[in-house]
Amino acid sequence: MKKQWPERLSLDEQNLLLDVLFTQHYALEIISSELADIENGYKQADEARYKNLVKLYHRIREELSL
Repeated sequence: MKKQWPERLSLDEQNLLLDVLFTQHYALEIISSELADIENGYKQADEARYKNLVKLYHRIREELSL
């Protein structure tokens, strides 16, 4: 069951959060963890979502030059 946020983040808060996730390389770790959970059967995802996550993982990894 998903927990609902009391209110949505403002656009500035969203941008700040994304900036921190990317600069600290957490975005890549989060996507990697999500992929592992799907691959190990801990989470369900359709094929399109899985493929999009893989594509996003590779794009971010390339951008971060890791």
